[in-house]
Amino acid sequence: MKASDLYFSGILHISVHLLGISQLYISEEKIKNVLTWFHKTDLSNFAPLPVHDFGNGRLTLTDGHTRAYVAYQSGISEIPVIYDHDDIITCDEGMKLYQNDIVWCDRFNLKSVCDLTGRIVSSADYKRLWEDRCDVGYNLIINSSEREKSLWSQLHSDLFLFGVSEDKKRLFYENSAGDVFVFEAE
Repeated sequence: MKASDLYFSGILHISVHLLGISQLYISEEKIKNVLTWFHKTDLSNFAPLPVHDFGNGRLTLTDGHTRAYVAYQSGISEIPVIYDHDDIITCDEGMKLYQNDIVWCDRFNLKSVCDLTGRIVSSADYKRLWEDRCDVGYNLIINSSEREKSLWSQLHSDLFLFGVSEDKKRLFYENSAGDVFVFEAE
């Protein structure tokens, strides 16, 4: 797929290996739910998954990571996708948040749903590791100034700053192995 082909109309069937991802984990419970209706020989219940071009050279899933993963695990090589024009995705805030999610994925060399195999977690861990991470990431990306982000990044320059509490009193960092460190803001 060439860069000029990233925007499209209608439904496109694309290899799961070519689709970018925008999350770090998949919930074990969500997989079980998808498996209740998914049949690899009958994809009539498999609605096209939303994708968007965030400027990283590939179409990236904005939703449906679990469905894409189940399809991949079932041996389906191409899945139907539709271009995501939703306002929550295309607004400035949405673009920043998804681009940030892609940075997180790149940090751990997660390029497609195929790379999420070792990142299936319980519902409780999914909330803690992914949903809570997105909340503090939102506070950092949307609710913090560039000056604050720069200062906080310098406090622990050997770590990657990925979030801040809503009250800006706790800073969330991680090392290259993904170990999380929480520090009080100075």
